[in-house]
Amino acid sequence: MKSPAASNWETDRNRFGRHQGFSLVETIVAFVILGIILIALTLVPIMSTRLMSDTVDREKAVMLAVGKLDTLEASFDLIQTGSEDIGLYSLTWVVSADGVDNKFVDLSISWDGIMGNKNLEIKRHFSR
Repeated sequence: MKSPAASNWETDRNRFGRHQGFSLVETIVAFVILGIILIALTLVPIMSTRLMSDTVDREKAVMLAVGKLDTLEASFDLIQTGSEDIGLYSLTWVVSADGVDNKFVDLSISWDGIMGNKNLEIKRHFSR
């Protein structure tokens, strides 16, 4: 007659197979899944940094464009079509008039940012 401890050992052996523990294949699969998760987690801060840098570049471009439009408006009689480079930013503006007292300025600013070449256009109407 078998002892109760021996019968429990045989049932455990039959239930879990001959060897207990993880096989090499199971361990490799676990490491691959863990690697995929870690790569995904490291991409989040990288993409966040790129988007933040792009936003900062866009804000600088808007500030430069608005500043240039304010400068052009201050010299209403002398406004002419032109262009200017300020650091990484290239500003180009076209002036058109529909009379003596009205002028329209189409300003385009472009720059090479971290996410490629970017362009921003602002239109403003000046009147006396």
